[in-house]
Amino acid sequence: MKKNSAYLLMVIGLLAGVFIGNAVTMLYVGQRDQRSNLSSQVEPTQSPVPHTADPAALADMENAAAADPTDAEKWIQLGNFCFDHDLPARAVNAYERALELKPMDINVWSDLGVMYRRTKQFDKAVDAFGHAASLDPNHITSRFNMGIVYLHDLNDKPAALKVWKEVLAMDPNAKTPSGQSLAALVAELEK
Repeated sequence: MKKNSAYLLMVIGLLAGVFIGNAVTMLYVGQRDQRSNLSSQVEPTQSPVPHTADPAALADMENAAAADPTDAEKWIQLGNFCFDHDLPARAVNAYERALELKPMDINVWSDLGVMYRRTKQFDKAVDAFGHAASLDPNHITSRFNMGIVYLHDLNDKPAALKVWKEVLAMDPNAKTPSGQSLAALVAELEK
């Protein structure tokens, strides 16, 4: 009977671990999808919302990626965790590794651009956004963010206007994350 109880406890522990692991994965996938739609559009007046990273969760994700260094999804999950918890240098490292393994991931290129911007690597940010746009010519987020970097970080208003006009050609009703009409912003900058 004791042997059966021990096996039962092991099975329950294993099932609990699987359940918790799946729950954590779904949480991060949901955050990534939400961030891809909204949060990667960072304006200079917006500062990242600080979230304190759980050191144990970060260590677990880093260990999982290191234990399986050819699994791009683990590197992406680590990058997304670091993105969400305002750890841009770590996010850059994770995203760069993910892109070595999965170079066609448009959203990772775009998120990497945001992290390059936060680490003040502005030329690399523009390159990352440009790469995302080259993979998907209709990827508005990367083009919008490229314009942000051109205007606010590289002080290149003509380049920002050029990129934002490309966005408007794709979506004449495009808005900034703050809700302002991009067409109105472009018209204001052209004055």
